[in-house]
Amino acid sequence: MSGLREFVQGAGALGLTWALLTSPSWAEGTGEKGTAGASKGAARALDPSGTAIDVKAVRAELFGVDSDAAAAAAEKLGKSRQPGALDALLDALSLGLHPRVAARAIEAVGEHGSPSALDVLIHYSKHRSADVRAKAVFALGKLQDPRAVSATRGAFSDADSRVRAAAAQVAKARKDLPMANTMIALLKKGDEAMAQALAVIATPDLSRRVAELIGEVPDSILAECLGAMLLRPDLGKEDIYVEIVRALGKIPGEAPVVALTAFLGAVPEKSSRQSRREAQAIYEQRLGGGN
Repeated sequence: MSGLREFVQGAGALGLTWALLTSPSWAEGTGEKGTAGASKGAARALDPSGTAIDVKAVRAELFGVDSDAAAAAAEKLGKSRQPGALDALLDALSLGLHPRVAARAIEAVGEHGSPSALDVLIHYSKHRSADVRAKAVFALGKLQDPRAVSATRGAFSDADSRVRAAAAQVAKARKDLPMANTMIALLKKGDEAMAQALAVIATPDLSRRVAELIGEVPDSILAECLGAMLLRPDLGKEDIYVEIVRALGKIPGEAPVVALTAFLGAVPEKSSRQSRREAQAIYEQRLGGGN
């Protein structure tokens, strides 16, 4: 069991305030220097990055032949809150961009979190590029519109794991419990992205359902999911944690030991919790030569 012990040890325990820059000429409020200083201060107030950009010029860079420069332009527009920055991104996406640039532009649109981006994002959630679709799904996850919710839920049926992973991230952020059955079905197919998402949205009843999936879900993925549930301080009464620990004890391999190691590291050694005592016993049995 030295290999397992080394594996476990190696795994380890697991207002914006914006100030106008002042100068004597600005403070006096007279002359050309004073006007320029006030304009510069206003521009910075509109742009969280603190640097004003020429929106029209940056928009033009989105269509350049240099994809790196175009992606950088998209990033600038995503960070900027100057008038026209979001519109520049949406207009460029509506006209069409190289997939790599489009992915970054969609990511930038998501940083704005604006409902005005809904139609464009829904369109790109069906793009031929899986990377673009994934970015669109993630950006849609920041919108509360029912159409956005429907689109992100629909992404669970995407053929590409990256898109399904984006859908899982959205469900995790929203704690979208109605998608639990869909995620369990994908978990049974070995979709790793569902493990953490299910752990976040889990209720006591859902945790029990997942704990009963031994033999139906790949061992390492199931152990990851149960282990993440075990680390939640708000899952329910102590008996829920005991059930999860016992389920982990029935799963073969190294993954459940790693999960139990993380739990033991998170709960004080002198804790009177039954789940910790049983986790310690299983841990010692495994490292001592058990299954």
